[in-house]
Amino acid sequence: MDKFVIRTPREAYNPKPKYNRKFYKQAKIESLQGVVVIEDLERAEVLLKRNDVSPGKKVKTLKTLLQKRPPKETLIKTNIGKTVHKLCKHENEAIASTANEVYKSWKEHILSKVNRPKLEVACDLKTQNFKLSARRMIRDAMKRETDSSGENSFGEERYKTKENGKRKRELDVDINIHKKSCKEKKNDSSEKIHKSSKINEDTLDALAEYIERELFQETKRLINNSYKRTVRKLVFSLKHQDELRNSVVNSTKSVDRLIKDFLQS
Repeated sequence: MDKFVIRTPREAYNPKPKYNRKFYKQAKIESLQGVVVIEDLERAEVLLKRNDVSPGKKVKTLKTLLQKRPPKETLIKTNIGKTVHKLCKHENEAIASTANEVYKSWKEHILSKVNRPKLEVACDLKTQNFKLSARRMIRDAMKRETDSSGENSFGEERYKTKENGKRKRELDVDINIHKKSCKEKKNDSSEKIHKSSKINEDTLDALAEYIERELFQETKRLINNSYKRTVRKLVFSLKHQDELRNSVVNSTKSVDRLIKDFLQS
């Protein structure tokens, strides 16, 4: 059988090349730039302050700090900001240059936070409608009822008095003159009332919005039972208590004090 078998030289074993796969590791919360561990910062602050620590370890510590973006409050609390700032003038050039990089990156981060505009996140539609209705009820409760003064009952004398025709004619003339003067006064007063009503409505709208916002903030930005109950009590009290309404409208009572009183009651 061997003469029928064709033997060929064996080739060297060449395994198939593996695909270049990237193996990803799961990121941890501590690996994020904005997440810092207070204990790590305190440890780094001690290492950077001590004189018996080698320059290489200090540079390594500063490089780890360079990857973090701690907030301003944390820098003040741990005193790490002052320590890094002092190391910018260190005798060792490596330590000074790395400390300068850390200080500049932290400073840019803090300044970007300060100059960044605040984001206004809109609530859901149900919450927005509830807030708008609460503002409307508070505004209506703060409006003072204006008594519309009608015409004087001057014409009743015409039917009560029984005098001669001359006296009646004089009375008719006096009534007409009185009506004209009332109309003129009414027109002048209506213009003044219209202008003042616009100003009052604008101020009341702003005040009602301010009261509702502070109440919403005090109830942890939730439309809960405390928020609803406080709105009802506030509206009822503003409607029926003249002294309270006048003090709120005239700003003799602060909004913070008003909300705290109603939340505690």
